[in-house]
Amino acid sequence: MAPQSVLLICVLWAGVSLAAEGYPSDVAQYIERRELCEHFRGEPWPEGGSVEEKERRAFITSQFERYCKDSDQAIEKLKKKYTNNQAVMNRLEKYEKNIEGKQ
Repeated sequence: MAPQSVLLICVLWAGVSLAAEGYPSDVAQYIERRELCEHFRGEPWPEGGSVEEKERRAFITSQFERYCKDSDQAIEKLKKKYTNNQAVMNRLEKYEKNIEGKQ
C-alpha cells in the first residue's frame, strides 16, 4: 500500500471516529465502517492495463470488500433495532440504500 493511502486512511478514520461519537457503539462502528466504504466507493476506477492501474483496482476492490460487505444487511438490522431513536434513524437515513453490488 502506498504511504499516501495509509495516511489518507488514518485521517479518514480519525474524522469518522469523531463523527460517530454520541451514538450507541454498534451504530458508531457501523458509521465508521460505512464512511470508509463510501470513500472507496468514490475512488476513481483506473481503466488502463499498467501494473500500477491493476494494483490500484485490486486495492480498491479489496477495500470495498473489507468495508462495504454486508453493509446493506447491517443497516437494516440497526434501523429495526433503533426504530424509536430519532437521532440514530436520522443518521442512518443519510446512507444510500442497497449499495452492495454497486462499486
